[in-house]
Amino acid sequence: MDEQEPTKAMDQEEIIIEKEWERIDRLLAMKHHLAYAMAVIEADKLFREVLGIVSFGETMHEAIQNVAGQLSNLKGVLESHKVYEDIVEVPGFAIDRQTAEHATTIYLQAILDLMGRDLESKSWWQKFVNEWVYFGESHPRMLRGLLVGVLVFLVGVWFLADTALGQWLVNLAVGFTHFVLSWVWWLILLLMIILGIVAVSWLFFERRRR
Repeated sequence: MDEQEPTKAMDQEEIIIEKEWERIDRLLAMKHHLAYAMAVIEADKLFREVLGIVSFGETMHEAIQNVAGQLSNLKGVLESHKVYEDIVEVPGFAIDRQTAEHATTIYLQAILDLMGRDLESKSWWQKFVNEWVYFGESHPRMLRGLLVGVLVFLVGVWFLADTALGQWLVNLAVGFTHFVLSWVWWLILLLMIILGIVAVSWLFFERRRR
């Protein structure tokens, strides 16, 4: 195998890991043991994906042992994988948030160990590009449809720009946009008024209770 192939695979995997780990963080923020279990399952899945790029073995334990020298906490990885096995194999197994956070943190560090890098903070432009790359990887047909739709729209505008029909369509689109935006601002104003009334009422009743 070309030595550059694992590196290229890692670069592509890093984008997916960043997006998937945001979902794991959201699961950990929920107050339910099923969400905690799903967080560990997703973390184990990501770890196995990266492990499959840099190692080999008939079983996951063999693959882990083959890269043991790259892992800063081999014991923790094995313990976290045992938690994963309990979740998927033991009926009625419930996991608390602290255990889930500990297991996912170890998995994340193990992933970083295997990738040989840290998840560095990125600029808004890099995040935007990553969002599109991730969207393209996850929904290729939808992305192609979106690009084709934009292309058809631009070509249509180019052909109809100097025609009466084209000018009518543009005016219609502008008018519709103004109509929608005006209703949005009125809706926001109405919601602010309602929230203000609720807040004042709540403060009034709280003072009367005292």
